Amino acid sequence: MCQTSPLKMEMAQTQQAEELEPHTFLAFVPPKGDVCLINNLPPELLGHIFELGSADDGIEDIPPKDDRKMANAKDIHDHDAEVKEDENEEGDKEEFGDKDESSQVSLPFRFVVPQVCRHWRNIAMSTPALWTTIEVTSATRPPYEAVSMLLERSKSLPIDLYLYCAFYKVKDDMEPLSDADLRFLFAMLIPHIHRWQTIVVSLRVCQLMYTFLCAVSDPAIPAAPRLTAVELYDYEDIAHFDNSPYPSISKHLTLFGGSAPLLTTIVLWGVHVDWDQPWISSASNLADLELAFHSEDVRPSWAQISTILRSPSALQKLTLRKSGPSGDPAGWLAVGCPTNPSAPIQLPHVTDFGVIFHSQAHAIGLLRKFCLPALKSLVLGFYDDDYTDLVHELAGPATSLSLAQEPRSLLSGLESLKIAGLPCRTECVETLYSELRNLTSLNISLVFLDQLFLDILSTPCTLPERGDIWLPRLVTLRVSGAFVSTLRDLVSTRRELGVPLSSLYVEKRCYVLDEDAEWFKENLETFELFDGSEDADYDELDEEYDGDDVDMDEEYDGDDIDMDEEVDDDDIDDWSDT
Repeated sequence: MCQTSPLKMEMAQTQQAEELEPHTFLAFVPPKGDVCLINNLPPELLGHIFELGSADDGIEDIPPKDDRKMANAKDIHDHDAEVKEDENEEGDKEEFGDKDESSQVSLPFRFVVPQVCRHWRNIAMSTPALWTTIEVTSATRPPYEAVSMLLERSKSLPIDLYLYCAFYKVKDDMEPLSDADLRFLFAMLIPHIHRWQTIVVSLRVCQLMYTFLCAVSDPAIPAAPRLTAVELYDYEDIAHFDNSPYPSISKHLTLFGGSAPLLTTIVLWGVHVDWDQPWISSASNLADLELAFHSEDVRPSWAQISTILRSPSALQKLTLRKSGPSGDPAGWLAVGCPTNPSAPIQLPHVTDFGVIFHSQAHAIGLLRKFCLPALKSLVLGFYDDDYTDLVHELAGPATSLSLAQEPRSLLSGLESLKIAGLPCRTECVETLYSELRNLTSLNISLVFLDQLFLDILSTPCTLPERGDIWLPRLVTLRVSGAFVSTLRDLVSTRRELGVPLSSLYVEKRCYVLDEDAEWFKENLETFELFDGSEDADYDELDEEYDGDDVDMDEEYDGDDIDMDEEVDDDDIDDWSDT
């Protein structure tokens, strides 16, 4: 039997490819008439496409304040009302009718889709997953028709609630958000608490936060079986660092019927609760915990924080921002057995840890009481003191529950380090960096740091067995307060030494000229500018330096707040969230 030669096979394949090519690469020919090919897709598939498009309207992806043109809930309701009127009158009128282009309103994707045609509107209306995100801003007032509409359209699916009411008032002629307004809103939302998946509440009046806490603590309120994330931000209490103006305001309240078994995220900014209630003390699925801005008189005790941290088996991220256990650290260090709350807490799965706005003694106490064998990312933010002893604590042997384990520093396993502020002696820079042999990402603000923290990155390492240059594995640098010329020298030097940076992120106030930006783009894989006001750690540290008292009469500007155009940017005090 004859076998075909490889040459003949190749010739045959080439001929076949040439014969198929004209048919394979025909240019797209638009259909004639009113035919729309995409409408031939099954409604279920088209609905899924709508869901994917809507997912890109993420809550955290709101554009900068100068470009914010997102419609608020009132705009959405007005559009929907126009639709119903037009449909009643004309039958085949498209969803939203004509809109004055001068209004420059940009609707989220889920509200754009129904405007295309009646077919798309029908599919959108019958796709509950499009309507499960409910946002309420300071400009939204009763009767909250849009909220009612979204609750109805989302059917029985889990819902994500975002109450961004940190603005006391948005317009000069608008009455401040009242307690009655929030009670009206909560009366609509509470009956759906069994559907809550996410609840984010941002307020700037403590009494209004208390109204929310009472609403979810009524004895008749059932458990929250689907709730996975609770984020509460009270910006009035943030202003009172030393003593809370309402120390016992919510200690008698039990939220969510005491049960939210699926909770994975808890963030409490200036909001204190009864730390013994089951929804927080027994949150076995908790993966992300952030406690922030709690004065000493409302913080959890060491026994309470021990219970909270020992309950979850999969805690991965822990941030203590001017909060944490109350009392003197010396009171935490009593010798005890592993079942004793005073013993070191084993946190085997925590990869991200932030310790910010603490005294040096308090920060050292936390490091000695937490065993963090899996730590990969650390955030430090301090001011107005000398933290030299803390640097030596970080560079020394880390807390371990095993005497057989070889001692190593907490820094030695880090891959990412952020330093928002760390006043210390100059020699501490070498002490710190000498332990960061595995670090790949560094985030520093020279506004609050010695220039040496940056300059040393382009100088030879003088320590034995530490390589030829500091941080040899560093590939990503994010920096504020730096001179552009220094950054260019750093990029060039590390490239020449064979340890190049691949990504550089520079704060906008560094005034990078166009030619410098082009140079960075040519010599790096990634170069971007960022807005420092969007970084909570740097922004809040700036506030700390400005004075001990925070002027909460200024408006809060968070990157997760849907701010209306009417707010005067000059009257906004940047208190950005991460």
